[in-house]
Amino acid sequence: MHHKRLVLSLSLFAIFPFLAEANSTALQDYEAVEERLAKLEADNDKLKDFNFAGYFRGGWESAAKGTTNATVTLGKGVSASGISFERPNWAQGALGRYGNEFYGWYDLILSQRFYNKDGVAMKAVVLLDGSIDLDSSNNNFARSDGNDISFGKMYLETKGLIPGHPEATFWVGRNQLPAKEILMFDWKYAYTAEGGGAGIQNLRMGPGALDLAIGRNDYKVFKTDLSGSTSVATNTVQMRYHDIRLTPDITLDLLGDYAMANASDSQKKRAAAGEFFTLKDAFMAGAAIRKAGADSGFNELVLQVASNGMATNMSRLHGANPYLGHSDNYFGEQSGGLLYRAVTQGENFIGDHFGVVHAIALGKASDIVDAETFAPHSDLTFFRSALRPAYIWENNNQTGVELGYFNQKSKQFGKTLSESGVKTTLFHTIRFEKSSFGLLPEIRFYATWLKALDNQLDNVAFADNKDDQWKFGISANVIFF
Repeated sequence: MHHKRLVLSLSLFAIFPFLAEANSTALQDYEAVEERLAKLEADNDKLKDFNFAGYFRGGWESAAKGTTNATVTLGKGVSASGISFERPNWAQGALGRYGNEFYGWYDLILSQRFYNKDGVAMKAVVLLDGSIDLDSSNNNFARSDGNDISFGKMYLETKGLIPGHPEATFWVGRNQLPAKEILMFDWKYAYTAEGGGAGIQNLRMGPGALDLAIGRNDYKVFKTDLSGSTSVATNTVQMRYHDIRLTPDITLDLLGDYAMANASDSQKKRAAAGEFFTLKDAFMAGAAIRKAGADSGFNELVLQVASNGMATNMSRLHGANPYLGHSDNYFGEQSGGLLYRAVTQGENFIGDHFGVVHAIALGKASDIVDAETFAPHSDLTFFRSALRPAYIWENNNQTGVELGYFNQKSKQFGKTLSESGVKTTLFHTIRFEKSSFGLLPEIRFYATWLKALDNQLDNVAFADNKDDQWKFGISANVIFF
Protein backbone atom coordinates (compact mmCIF):
# COMPACT_ATOMS: atom_id res chain seq x y z
CA MET A 1 0.00 0.00 0.00
CA HIS A 2 2.86 2.38 0.83
CA HIS A 3 4.49 1.74 -2.57
CA LYS A 4 1.20 2.47 -4.30
CA ARG A 5 0.84 5.83 -2.52
CA LEU A 6 4.40 6.79 -3.44
CA VAL A 7 3.78 6.20 -7.13
CA LEU A 8 0.58 8.23 -6.96
CA SER A 9 2.27 11.11 -5.15
CA LEU A 10 4.85 11.52 -7.89
CA SER A 11 2.24 11.49 -10.62
CA LEU A 12 0.80 14.60 -12.21
CA PHE A 13 -2.61 13.06 -11.64
CA ALA A 14 -2.26 12.36 -7.93
CA ILE A 15 -4.27 15.44 -7.01
CA PHE A 16 -7.44 14.33 -8.81
CA PRO A 17 -10.12 12.85 -6.56
CA PHE A 18 -10.90 9.88 -8.81
CA LEU A 19 -7.25 8.74 -8.71
CA ALA A 20 -6.45 9.33 -5.03
CA GLU A 21 -8.17 8.33 -1.83
CA ALA A 22 -9.91 11.35 -0.27
CA ASN A 23 -8.35 12.71 2.89
CA SER A 24 -10.09 15.12 5.22
CA THR A 25 -6.84 16.64 6.50
CA ALA A 26 -7.04 20.43 6.38
CA LEU A 27 -5.56 21.76 3.15
CA GLN A 28 -2.15 23.37 3.59
CA ASP A 29 -1.31 26.03 1.01
CA TYR A 30 2.41 26.64 0.47
CA GLU A 31 2.92 30.35 -0.18
CA ALA A 32 5.92 32.60 -0.56
CA VAL A 33 7.85 33.58 2.56
CA GLU A 34 6.27 37.04 2.62
CA GLU A 35 2.75 35.61 2.77
CA ARG A 36 3.58 33.00 5.38
CA LEU A 37 5.19 35.68 7.53
CA ALA A 38 2.15 37.89 7.05
CA LYS A 39 -0.11 35.11 8.35
CA LEU A 40 2.09 34.62 11.39
CA GLU A 41 2.08 38.34 11.95
CA ALA A 42 -1.72 38.41 11.56
CA ASP A 43 -2.13 35.77 14.27
CA ASN A 44 0.15 37.72 16.55
CA ASP A 45 -1.76 40.87 15.64
CA LYS A 46 -4.70 39.65 17.73
CA LEU A 47 -2.61 40.21 20.84
CA LYS A 48 -0.95 43.56 20.22
CA ASP A 49 -0.92 46.55 17.86
CA PHE A 50 2.76 46.48 16.83
CA ASN A 51 4.36 43.39 15.31
CA PHE A 52 7.78 42.47 13.99
CA ALA A 53 8.48 39.32 11.97
CA GLY A 54 11.21 38.20 9.64
CA TYR A 55 13.09 35.66 7.57
CA PHE A 56 16.74 35.23 6.73
CA ARG A 57 19.15 32.66 5.37
CA GLY A 58 22.92 32.51 5.36
CA GLY A 59 25.94 30.39 6.15
CA TRP A 60 29.28 29.16 4.77
CA GLU A 61 30.08 27.62 1.42
CA SER A 62 33.29 26.69 -0.40
CA ALA A 63 34.15 24.95 -3.65
CA ALA A 64 36.75 22.27 -4.26
CA LYS A 65 38.65 24.90 -6.26
CA GLY A 66 38.02 28.61 -6.62
CA THR A 67 34.79 30.54 -6.24
CA THR A 68 31.44 28.80 -5.96
CA ASN A 69 29.99 31.30 -8.46
CA ALA A 70 29.39 30.44 -12.11
CA THR A 71 30.01 32.88 -14.96
CA VAL A 72 27.17 33.22 -17.46
CA THR A 73 26.89 35.30 -20.64
CA LEU A 74 23.43 36.31 -21.84
CA GLY A 75 22.23 38.14 -24.93
CA LYS A 76 24.53 36.56 -27.51
CA GLY A 77 21.55 36.11 -29.81
CA VAL A 78 21.45 39.88 -30.48
CA SER A 79 24.99 40.97 -29.54
CA ALA A 80 28.31 39.29 -30.28
CA SER A 81 29.68 40.00 -26.80
CA GLY A 82 26.47 39.66 -24.80
CA ILE A 83 26.31 40.54 -21.09
CA SER A 84 28.57 38.56 -18.73
CA PHE A 85 28.22 38.33 -14.94
CA GLU A 86 28.74 35.94 -12.04
CA ARG A 87 25.77 33.93 -10.75
CA PRO A 88 26.05 32.31 -7.28
CA ASN A 89 23.42 29.60 -7.87
CA TRP A 90 23.54 28.22 -11.39
CA ALA A 91 20.21 27.04 -12.85
CA GLN A 92 18.61 27.03 -9.40
CA GLY A 93 15.22 27.47 -11.05
CA ALA A 94 15.71 24.27 -13.05
CA LEU A 95 17.77 21.98 -10.78
CA GLY A 96 16.58 22.73 -7.24
CA ARG A 97 17.77 24.71 -4.22
CA TYR A 98 19.40 22.37 -1.67
CA GLY A 99 23.15 22.94 -1.89
CA ASN A 100 22.53 25.48 -4.67
CA GLU A 101 21.41 28.54 -2.70
CA PHE A 102 24.28 30.64 -1.39
CA TYR A 103 23.27 34.19 -0.59
CA GLY A 104 22.21 36.04 2.53
CA TRP A 105 18.65 37.06 1.70
CA TYR A 106 16.34 38.51 4.36
CA ASP A 107 12.84 39.95 4.88
CA LEU A 108 11.84 42.08 7.88
CA ILE A 109 8.14 42.90 8.36
CA LEU A 110 6.92 45.66 10.66
CA SER A 111 3.26 46.59 11.12
CA GLN A 112 1.39 49.04 13.31
CA ARG A 113 -2.36 48.89 13.80
CA PHE A 114 -3.57 52.40 14.58
CA TYR A 115 -7.36 52.07 14.23
CA ASN A 116 -9.72 49.30 15.35
CA LYS A 117 -13.30 50.41 16.02
CA ASP A 118 -16.84 49.42 15.00
CA GLY A 119 -15.65 46.59 12.76
CA VAL A 120 -13.12 48.73 10.89
CA ALA A 121 -9.37 48.18 11.32
CA MET A 122 -6.40 49.93 9.72
CA LYS A 123 -2.69 49.29 9.90
CA ALA A 124 0.53 50.35 8.20
CA VAL A 125 2.81 47.58 6.92
CA VAL A 126 6.49 47.93 5.96
CA LEU A 127 8.65 45.14 4.51
CA LEU A 128 12.42 45.63 4.40
CA ASP A 129 14.26 43.13 2.24
CA GLY A 130 17.71 42.73 0.81
CA SER A 131 20.90 40.73 1.02
CA ILE A 132 24.04 40.44 3.12
CA ASP A 133 27.42 39.52 1.67
CA LEU A 134 28.45 35.97 2.53
CA ASP A 135 31.74 35.92 0.62
CA SER A 136 33.23 39.18 1.95
CA SER A 137 33.75 41.05 5.22
CA ASN A 138 33.01 44.37 3.51
CA ASN A 139 29.99 45.83 5.28
CA ASN A 140 29.44 48.92 3.13
CA PHE A 141 25.90 49.63 1.96
CA ALA A 142 24.71 50.08 -1.62
CA ARG A 143 27.05 47.56 -3.21
CA SER A 144 25.68 45.83 -6.28
CA ASP A 145 26.82 42.40 -5.12
CA GLY A 146 25.73 42.43 -1.48
CA ASN A 147 24.73 44.39 1.62
CA ASP A 148 21.72 45.85 -0.17
CA ILE A 149 18.56 46.98 1.57
CA SER A 150 15.26 48.26 0.22
CA PHE A 151 11.66 48.87 1.18
CA GLY A 152 10.03 45.95 -0.62
CA LYS A 153 6.56 46.83 0.63
CA MET A 154 4.99 49.89 2.23
CA TYR A 155 1.20 50.09 2.28
CA LEU A 156 -1.97 50.86 4.22
CA GLU A 157 -4.19 47.85 4.87
CA THR A 158 -7.81 48.19 5.92
CA LYS A 159 -10.52 45.73 6.91
CA GLY A 160 -14.27 46.35 7.21
CA LEU A 161 -14.54 49.15 4.63
CA ILE A 162 -16.24 47.08 1.90
CA PRO A 163 -20.02 46.80 2.44
CA GLY A 164 -21.22 43.23 2.81
CA HIS A 165 -17.67 41.85 3.08
CA PRO A 166 -16.45 42.41 6.66
CA GLU A 167 -13.43 40.09 6.26
CA ALA A 168 -12.23 41.55 2.96
CA THR A 169 -9.11 43.72 2.98
CA PHE A 170 -8.42 46.84 0.90
CA TRP A 171 -4.85 48.07 0.57
CA VAL A 172 -3.10 51.02 -1.08
CA GLY A 173 0.65 51.49 -1.52
CA ARG A 174 3.59 49.38 -2.61
CA ASN A 175 2.22 45.84 -2.44
CA GLN A 176 0.88 42.98 -4.56
CA LEU A 177 -1.45 40.02 -4.36
CA PRO A 178 0.06 37.05 -2.48
CA ALA A 179 2.68 35.09 -4.43
CA LYS A 180 2.36 31.36 -5.10
CA GLU A 181 5.72 29.60 -5.15
CA ILE A 182 7.30 26.46 -6.55
CA LEU A 183 9.46 26.05 -3.47
CA MET A 184 12.13 23.66 -4.76
CA PHE A 185 12.86 25.94 -7.75
CA ASP A 186 12.59 29.28 -5.90
CA TRP A 187 10.26 30.88 -8.44
CA LYS A 188 6.59 31.80 -8.39
CA TYR A 189 3.86 30.67 -10.73
CA ALA A 190 1.68 33.59 -9.58
CA TYR A 191 3.66 36.75 -8.93
CA THR A 192 3.66 40.30 -10.26
CA ALA A 193 6.64 42.64 -9.91
CA GLU A 194 6.03 44.96 -6.99
CA GLY A 195 5.31 48.64 -7.44
CA GLY A 196 2.75 51.17 -6.31
CA GLY A 197 -0.81 49.91 -6.51
CA ALA A 198 -4.11 49.13 -4.85
CA GLY A 199 -5.96 45.89 -4.25
CA ILE A 200 -8.95 44.13 -2.73
CA GLN A 201 -8.54 40.65 -1.26
CA ASN A 202 -10.84 37.95 0.08
CA LEU A 203 -14.12 39.05 -1.49
CA ARG A 204 -16.29 35.98 -0.87
CA MET A 205 -18.25 35.38 -4.07
CA GLY A 206 -19.92 32.09 -4.92
CA PRO A 207 -17.81 29.04 -4.11
CA GLY A 208 -14.53 30.96 -3.77
CA ALA A 209 -12.87 34.27 -2.91
CA LEU A 210 -11.89 37.01 -5.38
CA ASP A 211 -8.72 39.13 -5.27
CA LEU A 212 -8.20 42.11 -7.60
CA ALA A 213 -5.30 44.56 -7.89
CA ILE A 214 -3.72 47.09 -10.20
CA GLY A 215 -0.05 48.05 -10.01
CA ARG A 216 2.67 50.11 -11.63
CA ASN A 217 6.05 48.70 -12.63
CA ASP A 218 8.04 50.57 -15.27
CA TYR A 219 10.72 48.79 -17.32
CA LYS A 220 14.10 49.75 -18.69
CA VAL A 221 13.63 48.92 -22.37
CA PHE A 222 17.06 48.40 -23.94
CA LYS A 223 18.39 49.55 -27.27
CA THR A 224 18.57 46.79 -29.86
CA ASP A 225 22.38 46.81 -29.58
CA LEU A 226 22.13 46.69 -25.71
CA SER A 227 24.10 49.96 -25.42
CA GLY A 228 21.48 51.85 -23.36
CA SER A 229 17.85 51.94 -22.25
CA THR A 230 14.75 54.08 -21.81
CA SER A 231 12.14 53.75 -19.05
CA VAL A 232 8.66 52.82 -20.31
CA ALA A 233 5.65 53.16 -18.00
CA THR A 234 3.67 49.94 -17.45
CA ASN A 235 0.47 49.04 -15.59
CA THR A 236 -0.58 45.51 -14.60
CA VAL A 237 -4.01 44.18 -13.63
CA GLN A 238 -4.06 41.07 -11.41
CA MET A 239 -6.95 38.68 -10.67
CA ARG A 240 -7.25 35.59 -8.46
CA TYR A 241 -10.38 33.53 -7.82
CA HIS A 242 -9.21 31.07 -5.21
CA ASP A 243 -10.14 28.52 -2.55
CA ILE A 244 -12.81 26.89 -4.69
CA ARG A 245 -13.33 23.68 -2.73
CA LEU A 246 -13.95 20.71 -5.02
CA THR A 247 -13.82 18.09 -2.25
CA PRO A 248 -12.96 18.31 1.48
CA ASP A 249 -9.26 18.15 0.65
CA ILE A 250 -9.00 19.51 -2.92
CA THR A 251 -9.20 23.16 -3.97
CA LEU A 252 -8.97 25.02 -7.27
CA ASP A 253 -7.48 28.47 -7.91
CA LEU A 254 -7.87 30.52 -11.11
CA LEU A 255 -5.41 33.33 -11.80
CA GLY A 256 -4.52 35.88 -14.42
CA ASP A 257 -2.37 38.97 -15.07
CA TYR A 258 -2.45 41.50 -17.89
CA ALA A 259 0.45 43.97 -18.34
CA MET A 260 -0.10 47.09 -20.44
CA ALA A 261 2.70 49.28 -21.82
CA ASN A 262 2.14 53.05 -21.73
CA ALA A 263 4.94 54.33 -23.98
CA SER A 264 5.19 57.97 -25.03
CA ASP A 265 4.86 58.99 -28.69
CA SER A 266 8.61 59.62 -28.80
CA GLN A 267 9.37 56.16 -27.43
CA LYS A 268 7.00 54.56 -29.95
CA LYS A 269 8.70 56.36 -32.85
CA ARG A 270 12.19 55.36 -31.73
CA ALA A 271 11.07 51.76 -31.30
CA ALA A 272 9.44 51.76 -34.74
CA ALA A 273 12.74 53.02 -36.18
CA GLY A 274 14.53 50.01 -34.66
CA GLU A 275 16.53 51.94 -32.06
CA PHE A 276 14.80 50.32 -29.06
CA PHE A 277 12.93 47.07 -28.53
CA THR A 278 9.15 47.47 -28.43
CA LEU A 279 7.58 46.77 -25.06
CA LYS A 280 4.38 44.88 -25.89
CA ASP A 281 1.35 44.02 -23.78
CA ALA A 282 1.34 40.52 -22.29
CA PHE A 283 -0.99 38.23 -20.37
CA MET A 284 -0.75 35.18 -18.13
CA ALA A 285 -3.65 32.86 -17.27
CA GLY A 286 -3.65 29.66 -15.28
CA ALA A 287 -5.22 27.24 -12.85
CA ALA A 288 -3.85 25.43 -9.79
CA ILE A 289 -5.33 22.35 -8.14
CA ARG A 290 -4.09 21.30 -4.70
CA LYS A 291 -4.77 18.14 -2.70
CA ALA A 292 -3.91 17.82 0.97
CA GLY A 293 -2.32 14.66 2.30
CA ALA A 294 -1.44 13.14 5.64
CA ASP A 295 1.19 14.70 7.94
CA SER A 296 1.01 18.08 6.16
CA GLY A 297 1.78 16.44 2.82
CA PHE A 298 0.34 17.84 -0.39
CA ASN A 299 0.30 17.59 -4.17
CA GLU A 300 -0.26 20.48 -6.56
CA LEU A 301 -0.70 20.77 -10.32
CA VAL A 302 -0.42 24.13 -12.12
CA LEU A 303 -1.33 24.77 -15.78
CA GLN A 304 -0.45 28.11 -17.41
CA VAL A 305 -0.39 30.00 -20.69
CA ALA A 306 1.39 33.32 -21.28
CA SER A 307 2.29 35.67 -24.12
CA ASN A 308 5.15 37.98 -25.13
CA GLY A 309 7.43 39.13 -22.27
CA MET A 310 5.67 37.02 -19.64
CA ALA A 311 6.15 33.94 -21.82
CA THR A 312 9.85 34.75 -22.18
CA ASN A 313 10.42 35.20 -18.47
CA MET A 314 8.54 32.00 -17.59
CA SER A 315 11.05 30.06 -19.71
CA ARG A 316 14.05 31.46 -17.82
CA LEU A 317 16.56 28.99 -16.34
CA HIS A 318 17.00 30.90 -13.09
CA GLY A 319 13.87 32.75 -11.90
CA ALA A 320 10.94 31.75 -14.12
CA ASN A 321 8.45 34.22 -12.62
CA PRO A 322 5.60 35.61 -14.78
CA TYR A 323 7.22 39.05 -15.05
CA LEU A 324 6.97 41.19 -18.14
CA GLY A 325 10.76 41.57 -18.08
CA HIS A 326 13.78 40.30 -16.17
CA SER A 327 13.74 42.29 -12.92
CA ASP A 328 13.07 45.79 -14.32
CA ASN A 329 14.93 45.12 -17.61
CA TYR A 330 13.29 44.37 -20.97
CA PHE A 331 15.21 42.78 -23.83
CA GLY A 332 14.15 41.44 -27.23
CA GLU A 333 11.52 41.99 -29.90
CA GLN A 334 8.32 40.07 -29.15
CA SER A 335 5.96 38.79 -31.87
CA GLY A 336 2.86 37.71 -29.95
CA GLY A 337 4.10 34.18 -29.29
CA LEU A 338 2.75 31.90 -26.55
CA LEU A 339 4.18 29.64 -23.86
CA TYR A 340 2.38 26.71 -22.23
CA ARG A 341 3.70 25.43 -18.89
CA ALA A 342 2.70 22.58 -16.55
CA VAL A 343 4.19 22.31 -13.07
CA THR A 344 3.69 19.81 -10.27
CA GLN A 345 5.10 19.91 -6.76
CA GLY A 346 4.44 17.96 -3.60
CA GLU A 347 5.60 16.35 -0.39
CA ASN A 348 4.49 12.85 0.61
CA PHE A 349 5.33 10.55 3.50
CA ILE A 350 5.64 6.77 3.68
CA GLY A 351 5.27 5.62 7.24
CA ASP A 352 6.93 7.61 10.00
CA HIS A 353 10.47 7.76 8.66
CA PHE A 354 10.49 8.33 4.90
CA GLY A 355 9.48 11.37 2.89
CA VAL A 356 9.75 12.44 -0.74
CA VAL A 357 9.59 16.02 -2.04
CA HIS A 358 9.35 16.68 -5.77
CA ALA A 359 8.98 19.47 -8.33
CA ILE A 360 8.65 18.99 -12.09
CA ALA A 361 8.09 21.63 -14.75
CA LEU A 362 7.72 21.18 -18.48
CA GLY A 363 6.70 23.56 -21.21
CA LYS A 364 6.64 24.53 -24.85
CA ALA A 365 6.76 27.95 -26.49
CA SER A 366 6.59 29.24 -30.03
CA ASP A 367 7.69 32.55 -31.55
CA ILE A 368 8.94 34.15 -28.34
CA VAL A 369 12.19 35.88 -27.38
CA ASP A 370 14.67 33.43 -25.83
CA ALA A 371 15.24 34.48 -22.21
CA GLU A 372 18.96 33.65 -22.27
CA THR A 373 20.09 34.72 -25.77
CA PHE A 374 17.42 37.43 -26.42
CA ALA A 375 16.95 35.95 -29.91
CA PRO A 376 13.49 36.71 -31.38
CA HIS A 377 11.15 34.18 -33.07
CA SER A 378 12.48 31.32 -30.91
CA ASP A 379 10.71 27.98 -30.37
CA LEU A 380 11.45 26.36 -26.99
CA THR A 381 10.85 23.13 -25.12
CA PHE A 382 11.99 22.56 -21.54
CA PHE A 383 11.95 20.03 -18.72
CA ARG A 384 13.04 20.78 -15.12
CA SER A 385 13.03 18.37 -12.19
CA ALA A 386 14.11 18.06 -8.58
CA LEU A 387 13.52 15.02 -6.36
CA ARG A 388 14.37 14.90 -2.65
CA PRO A 389 13.94 11.55 -0.84
CA ALA A 390 14.95 11.60 2.83
CA TYR A 391 15.03 9.47 5.94
CA ILE A 392 13.35 11.19 8.88
CA TRP A 393 14.90 10.47 12.27
CA GLU A 394 12.90 10.30 15.49
CA ASN A 395 13.76 13.92 16.32
CA ASN A 396 12.67 15.12 12.82
CA ASN A 397 16.24 15.48 11.58
CA GLN A 398 16.48 14.37 7.97
CA THR A 399 19.22 12.72 5.92
CA GLY A 400 18.85 12.38 2.19
CA VAL A 401 19.74 13.40 -1.33
CA GLU A 402 18.35 15.98 -3.75
CA LEU A 403 18.66 15.04 -7.42
CA GLY A 404 18.09 17.55 -10.21
CA TYR A 405 18.07 17.41 -13.99
CA PHE A 406 16.96 19.87 -16.67
CA ASN A 407 17.02 20.11 -20.44
CA GLN A 408 16.08 23.13 -22.53
CA LYS A 409 16.16 23.39 -26.33
CA SER A 410 15.70 26.58 -28.31
CA LYS A 411 15.33 26.77 -32.08
CA GLN A 412 16.55 30.19 -33.19
CA PHE A 413 18.10 31.64 -36.35
CA GLY A 414 17.62 28.28 -38.08
CA LYS A 415 19.56 26.16 -35.57
CA THR A 416 18.78 24.43 -32.26
CA LEU A 417 20.72 25.35 -29.12
CA SER A 418 20.71 23.11 -26.03
CA GLU A 419 21.22 23.73 -22.32
CA SER A 420 21.16 20.89 -19.78
CA GLY A 421 22.64 19.99 -16.45
CA VAL A 422 22.52 17.74 -13.39
CA LYS A 423 22.83 18.30 -9.65
CA THR A 424 23.39 15.88 -6.78
CA THR A 425 23.24 17.13 -3.19
CA LEU A 426 23.90 14.95 -0.14
CA PHE A 427 22.44 16.62 2.94
CA HIS A 428 21.56 16.35 6.59
CA THR A 429 19.16 18.85 8.14
CA ILE A 430 18.46 19.75 11.75
CA ARG A 431 14.87 20.89 12.02
CA PHE A 432 11.87 20.72 14.33
CA GLU A 433 9.06 19.76 11.95
CA LYS A 434 8.56 16.68 9.83
CA SER A 435 7.64 18.66 6.73
CA SER A 436 10.48 20.09 4.63
CA PHE A 437 8.31 23.17 4.06
CA GLY A 438 7.57 23.86 7.74
CA LEU A 439 8.04 27.31 9.20
CA LEU A 440 10.50 26.46 11.98
CA PRO A 441 14.31 27.03 11.73
CA GLU A 442 16.42 24.62 9.70
CA ILE A 443 20.17 24.05 9.56
CA ARG A 444 21.53 22.27 6.46
CA PHE A 445 24.84 20.45 6.00
CA TYR A 446 25.47 19.63 2.34
CA ALA A 447 27.85 18.53 -0.39
CA THR A 448 26.81 19.34 -3.97
CA TRP A 449 28.04 18.33 -7.40
CA LEU A 450 26.91 20.45 -10.36
CA LYS A 451 27.63 19.66 -14.00
CA ALA A 452 26.64 21.52 -17.16
CA LEU A 453 26.03 18.91 -19.85
CA ASP A 454 25.34 21.59 -22.49
CA ASN A 455 25.77 25.36 -22.16
CA GLN A 456 24.73 26.85 -25.50
CA LEU A 457 22.12 29.23 -24.03
CA ASP A 458 23.82 30.93 -21.05
CA ASN A 459 27.44 29.89 -21.83
CA VAL A 460 28.00 28.86 -18.21
CA ALA A 461 31.50 28.14 -16.93
CA PHE A 462 32.68 27.35 -13.40
CA ALA A 463 36.10 28.19 -11.93
CA ASP A 464 39.05 27.39 -14.20
CA ASN A 465 36.57 27.32 -17.11
CA LYS A 466 35.32 23.88 -16.05
CA ASP A 467 31.90 22.43 -16.76
CA ASP A 468 31.42 20.90 -13.29
CA GLN A 469 31.91 21.87 -9.66
CA TRP A 470 31.98 20.34 -6.16
CA LYS A 471 30.93 22.60 -3.30
CA PHE A 472 30.33 22.13 0.43
CA GLY A 473 28.43 24.21 2.93
CA ILE A 474 26.34 24.83 6.02
CA SER A 475 23.31 27.10 5.88
CA ALA A 476 20.55 28.27 8.20
CA ASN A 477 17.04 29.23 7.20
CA VAL A 478 15.07 31.03 9.92
CA ILE A 479 11.57 32.45 10.23
CA PHE A 480 10.76 34.37 13.41
CA PHE A 481 7.83 36.38 14.76
